[in-house]
Amino acid sequence: MVPVYLVLDMQAEEITAFWGPSPKGYRSRTTVRFGDTLHIPEPFAFDLDTADFAAPATGATAPQ
Repeated sequence: MVPVYLVLDMQAEEITAFWGPSPKGYRSRTTVRFGDTLHIPEPFAFDLDTADFAAPATGATAPQ
């Protein structure tokens, strides 16, 4: 099982950490807005700075 699962929602400009996997899904989750710090729990145990996270600008294209 994956101990910590991160989901970035680019439209809502949020990041969610899911942890505590079980047969029925993850037991816990935390969501913060881009720009806030997200604590990543054990087994990694660190704070993720999301200050540089941003949704792509409207009409932006992928680098060539």
